[in-house]
Amino acid sequence: MPITLGPRSRTAFRRSISGIYLLLFPLPWLTRGGSLAGIVAFIAGAAVFLALPFLPGRLAVPIAVRALIYALIGILLIPFHGYWGVFFISAAATCGAITNRRLGLTMLAVILCICASLTWLAYEDLIGCLITIIVAIGTFATMVLSMDLHQRNEALAAAQEEIRSLTLIAERERLARDLHDTLGQSLTIIALKSELAHRHLPHDTSKAQDELDEIGQRARNALAETRQVVSDMRVTSLRDELASGVVALNDAGISTETSGEPGLMPAYAEAVLAFALREALTNILRHANAASCHIAFRQRATAVFELMVRDQTGPHHDSNILLSFREGNGISGMRRRLAEIDGRLDLTPRPDGLTLIITLGDLS
Repeated sequence: MPITLGPRSRTAFRRSISGIYLLLFPLPWLTRGGSLAGIVAFIAGAAVFLALPFLPGRLAVPIAVRALIYALIGILLIPFHGYWGVFFISAAATCGAITNRRLGLTMLAVILCICASLTWLAYEDLIGCLITIIVAIGTFATMVLSMDLHQRNEALAAAQEEIRSLTLIAERERLARDLHDTLGQSLTIIALKSELAHRHLPHDTSKAQDELDEIGQRARNALAETRQVVSDMRVTSLRDELASGVVALNDAGISTETSGEPGLMPAYAEAVLAFALREALTNILRHANAASCHIAFRQRATAVFELMVRDQTGPHHDSNILLSFREGNGISGMRRRLAEIDGRLDLTPRPDGLTLIITLGDLS
């Protein structure tokens, strides 16, 4: 089972790992030898280095001050002849975490100047000085890129959370509209009819019976409409919608040909495409007087996808069959849903039928 760390745990882990670089400090002792005072001083400096990032609440040290403290630790450890430049490298990396980029660059320049001056004065080691400065600049740049990536990830996570919230709100509003449109009028009429039936009793039982019969019919209609709303909310896969649509067309005597695979379509658009395909095939069944239908799934470019539904009438057809595809017979609803996923719908009338093409992505 994989181990998942939270944001705080990941930060603590990274800071603990950075402490490994402190092991570079005693390496020169392998050739020059060390002293007990040097070991004690190194342990004390390392303890301060490791403790600073974890100070809680009011004790927390600002990042800029922390960078200066790291550099100061390096200066204080110069007399013990270890690789004290590692603390300046850590200070440079800390400068990269400063939010104010100008302040971070200024502090980096100051710290590197101090490091170069001390290196030259202490050892007159030009090569070692250059190596330390190059590594310090590299760690600074790496930290800057890491912080930028972290900020972008946080912004992306916030945007995704906002999208989820807006989607949930939009879905609730749509459900509220659908239920209001479906039940509002029916329940109002049922309430009025109930009052009328109550007024007719016990004097005119026949009229009361008529009102009760209409109440029953209204209630059954409302129940059917509510079930339809709930059915529309259920997400059907595009593949299942295609299979059921082909069966329905064949049962109606309409020969059907398919090309491409529903799996070509992007996953984020599957629910909308399933709805659109169902609406398109329903229009063909009800209004088109079609003899055949061709359904195609195509990928035109890397991020451009098409769903085509093309119906064709028989040799004897009504010239007014295309009127069934006016906005309002499900087409306007298809356009609205496609617009939410940056898709578009094109209808192309032909003498022998109509071609419906749904495009996802931008061809330009």
